[in-house]
Amino acid sequence: MRIEREVPLAGSFDFVVCGGGPSGIAAAVSASRLGLCTALIEKNHFFGGMGAGGYVVPLSGFFHQGVRVAGGIGWELVQRMVQDSAAQVELPKGHVSFHPEYLKLHSERLLREAGVTLFSGAVLSGCCCENGGITHVLFAQEDGEKAVGGMMFADATGSAVLCRLANAEMLPASEKYQPMTLCFLLEGADATTQLLSGCIHHDGKTGRSVNAELHDWLAEQPDAPQFGGPWFNALIRGNLLAVNMTRAAGDASDPKVYAATYAELRENAYQLVELLRKGFPEFRNAQIAAIAPDLGIRETRRMRGRYVLTGKELLDGVQFDDTIAFCAHPIDIHQADGNGQRLAELPAPGPIPLRCLQSVNIGNLLATGRAISCDGEAFASLRVMATAFALGEAAGVSAWANGDARNTRVQLQKQGAIV
Repeated sequence: MRIEREVPLAGSFDFVVCGGGPSGIAAAVSASRLGLCTALIEKNHFFGGMGAGGYVVPLSGFFHQGVRVAGGIGWELVQRMVQDSAAQVELPKGHVSFHPEYLKLHSERLLREAGVTLFSGAVLSGCCCENGGITHVLFAQEDGEKAVGGMMFADATGSAVLCRLANAEMLPASEKYQPMTLCFLLEGADATTQLLSGCIHHDGKTGRSVNAELHDWLAEQPDAPQFGGPWFNALIRGNLLAVNMTRAAGDASDPKVYAATYAELRENAYQLVELLRKGFPEFRNAQIAAIAPDLGIRETRRMRGRYVLTGKELLDGVQFDDTIAFCAHPIDIHQADGNGQRLAELPAPGPIPLRCLQSVNIGNLLATGRAISCDGEAFASLRVMATAFALGEAAGVSAWANGDARNTRVQLQKQGAIV
């Protein structure tokens, strides 16, 4: 059934970014600072993505073997939170512990200071395309559907929503995506004993971040639901711990699967905490203080770009003339139907070419963040938030440079995004 309707125009912009997570924030801020009239469309009424709405802590991927390889807007946001006593860089490994509410606070401040026009509470509902490019995107807010026009567009939605609405060519869907997680905040746990004190700061000084004792004990419990880790992280401000341990496989881009998984993992979170309360004195007084409003999503659909980066290329140290960012995180694959995890350290920071952001069939569309063009092995390294910030900043600069790789790279170096 075809429905034709008139939609009011909410504005016309040089650059329209869809999605307000790390990648979208960096894309919008970088473009606006360079003089592009920029809009950002976000489904939530806050910005910050998985870290803000999914309680995914810490921020990972700024450092490789103790050396920082990502800077720019993402690192600026980290420094703002550090100055506000709401974040801590856990050296030498370099993960960034932070408080999700302060990520929301400083993300919006950064966007507003840059002059970005913000549309929040806005769910993408369609787009208009002509001559191989997008002309307008449509979104619904509480007061109705609207449209914005643009010259360049970036998909930073995570699940490639804009790419699919525009009929951009996509990479084949995976038969088994990495599992979803519903993170939560825990109060009342005793983090002063050896069981927790060595694993709530992910600095690399005490070995793996996962709590192996709790993992092994939970794996022996016949009534334990599927879990991962578990990982615990101090929020720096206050006495809450961010907990990452629930697991469920599925395609998070399917609304029915997402809703069913959220409900399942919410139940599982209470089951797992009750097991810990019974099994360990450190958790005897522990209670769930808050459950994330969004699922932590590791992997969904990705656009086919002008280049498809592979995990083998990251491990082999392949170099590119149009490198616009580097990834530092290991290739990190969580088992979809079990409790395991496979890690492969990168021998050197992995170069990411600009062509991975450029659609093969939509001339003015850039895919950044989780929608980037790469295989599953490469994606298992690229998916972390520090890399998402770097890719978003590159997308914003590329929009300013009209897709010219050399000018994009030079400007990113000038901005300190490429360290």
